[in-house]
Amino acid sequence: MNNWERKKQADIFLYEMGLLNKLNEYGNPHITGSYRMDIMAWNDLDINVLNKQMSIDKLYELSCFIFKIFKPIWYEAKQETNSDGKTVWFHGFETMVTGTLWNIDIWFFDEETVLKAEQFCDNIKEKINSNPTYAEIILAIKENLIDNQQYGYGKYTSNDVYKAVLNHNIKSIDEFFNYFAK
Repeated sequence: MNNWERKKQADIFLYEMGLLNKLNEYGNPHITGSYRMDIMAWNDLDINVLNKQMSIDKLYELSCFIFKIFKPIWYEAKQETNSDGKTVWFHGFETMVTGTLWNIDIWFFDEETVLKAEQFCDNIKEKINSNPTYAEIILAIKENLIDNQQYGYGKYTSNDVYKAVLNHNIKSIDEFFNYFAK
């Protein structure tokens, strides 16, 4: 499955299954991550919701919606205090409701945090748009790491790939491994 096919599948969750409409009841949702940057290498959707009035009752209410509509095979919801001392809320789940495994992460943040995440994504997308081969390289490296279970399993992150390709001109998986071996 390529980036555009993944985005179309993600749109099923967002629009057809009503996730964005539901999240609008709690605040202002912002789609971030690889969806926003047009470099989806795996079935992962990240959404940040600008929200100032989240509560434990709303956490439970949203959990009920997620269970009913998405029938998760893994689920976590929590309130926590981040490293800045701010209260944040999280809903993360995996679902097979469309026939393929998807991971969806929903964070409830303050405006400053949401804007920083969007700026980060937009800066990467701008660099990728300035040189379209960046997208191909990033996707190829991510896909190789995923295939070898070295991506998102405590080994390499998206940020590792973005920095290597965009800041250090890494062009292949071999160069990527050599870069991190140093």
